[in-house]
Amino acid sequence: MYAFRRHVCAAAGFLIALLLPAWALAWVETATQSHVVTLDVERDGSATVSHEIVIRVKGGPLPAIELEGVDSDATVLPDATVSAAEGAALTLPLLLEKRDDGTLRAEIDHAKGVSRGKFVFRLAYRTRLGDRGLIRQQGSMAEVRWVAPRSTDGVDSARVLFRLPPGATEPRLPDGDEESGGTFLSNLRRTGDKDELDIVRPHVAKGEPVVWRVLASPRAFDAFGREEAAPPPSALRPVSGERPEQRLFGIAVLATVALLFALVVFAKWRLTTRACRARFAEPRALIPIPAAPRAVAAGGSLAGAVGLVLHTDHATWAGVLLAFAIVLAAQVTPRALPAPRRPGRWLPLGDDEAFRPSTPVLPGRWLDAGTLPGFSVFFLFVIGFGVASVYFFLRSPYHGICVALASAVLLPIFCTGRAGELPPHGATQPAPLLAWLAERLRQSPDLKAVAWARIPEGETAPDELRLLVMPRRAKLGLGAIEFGVEYQGALGGSVALPWVMVRATDGSEAHSALPRTVTWTRGRKPEERSAVLRPKLPTRALCLSLIRSVTATLVERGGPRPKASQPAIKLAMSPGKGSSRAKPAMVSSPAQAT
Repeated sequence: MYAFRRHVCAAAGFLIALLLPAWALAWVETATQSHVVTLDVERDGSATVSHEIVIRVKGGPLPAIELEGVDSDATVLPDATVSAAEGAALTLPLLLEKRDDGTLRAEIDHAKGVSRGKFVFRLAYRTRLGDRGLIRQQGSMAEVRWVAPRSTDGVDSARVLFRLPPGATEPRLPDGDEESGGTFLSNLRRTGDKDELDIVRPHVAKGEPVVWRVLASPRAFDAFGREEAAPPPSALRPVSGERPEQRLFGIAVLATVALLFALVVFAKWRLTTRACRARFAEPRALIPIPAAPRAVAAGGSLAGAVGLVLHTDHATWAGVLLAFAIVLAAQVTPRALPAPRRPGRWLPLGDDEAFRPSTPVLPGRWLDAGTLPGFSVFFLFVIGFGVASVYFFLRSPYHGICVALASAVLLPIFCTGRAGELPPHGATQPAPLLAWLAERLRQSPDLKAVAWARIPEGETAPDELRLLVMPRRAKLGLGAIEFGVEYQGALGGSVALPWVMVRATDGSEAHSALPRTVTWTRGRKPEERSAVLRPKLPTRALCLSLIRSVTATLVERGGPRPKASQPAIKLAMSPGKGSSRAKPAMVSSPAQAT
């Protein structure tokens, strides 16, 4: 009995597996790529609505298509066809059926329908717009309104060509058309027997009923009176449909965009120049041309990109102009200038004075995303562009995406020419690292750490800061152990390169304590030698480990020495003589030992 049930289940599974491919053959997927409608309106208010729908079919077969929400009084016309848009020349007739729920079904008169390819469906019907109140007086013009059928899967490009009776007043789109719920592009062609207004909407959402509206001369229709005098054929020419005041307003907007961006680019350059002058650096632009023409070119490029987006569909050229404006506004890392170093003295400083220095405020912090004011302004602009992008995207995805891409102009203004790219100040930049090291070194009772600053002659603020570290029981001949940081220019700023310098008397115990691989050079005095050691990586932990290793090597082991033989380090000042190598001097008085 068990074997019988098992065989039955296996047979049922086998039959289902055989039927699945047959069911898969019925799978079909359609995508409407374009929908072009020609609305040929007559003087009596009747109209012929011709549809040309391009649909890509995957799977299949597709037996029919349906248009939901067609005109309620639609009377279908014969000769509807479907043909292949590419490849083999295939044309099949369509059987049209108008249902009571407003759906127009177009069934392909072929047993297998169509499958796998791109096909063009052409069908037409008659309707009376005037009898349904879709042609009415609006001010001094007549409004022609038509509601398109709803799309079941959305349309990438919808287009309606209004063919209206000719009139002295050219047809145009209504101003501030909020009812249509979208952005439309129009083009007018005037011929001898018809005025053709071609309207394009970039995208139509799924199930969206689009209302198409145009304004025409009221005397072009019998319901409002005959046209007294039709314009001569010689006066009929293609026009853009844009009124002079709209054109003037657009020019003013583009001029404002160009002027504002040019002023911002020029102001950014001037502020960066002032900040570089304070740090002995030279500002550099990505495109090395004078500031004034570069700012004007950047503003003109941005205005050109905005104009192309608003008045044309050349998005590629608009992107090229936008990128050119960004490149013109961008700056690169400033070049450090060789600055003369005046003589100075080395003095010990307290922690409050050395490790918490007052950082000078540099010009341009409001246009620097690395500062709190600049980041706040940058964040507000990003939020503004985001809100504007969403607002326009709900009405036109094309313009919404363009607004989002235009926010890239903020990057060269707020993210280049920053204070962080300037050459660092020798007394303020290493202060956080030195404070961290001093706090941890002082936890050892055998070490003494003191802030060591160089004060140039005639000034009160230091220009270089180091950390002086000494063991309380040092080997004979040890002069000093100093920790400092030097900076090397790099892309986008500078790189910190910390080092530890050991000063010892030639031939002393301290001189011989370090490994033979250490390179010694001549110091300030003939009998003094100095060696520079660097951590493998410029991290805080490795710097602390290197200092502790050096001090552990140079500390005196065993019991205390007689006082006459112990070295003493005096934190005395010695003139720098224009060099950054001014160091604490070696003295032999035990009473002056630190």
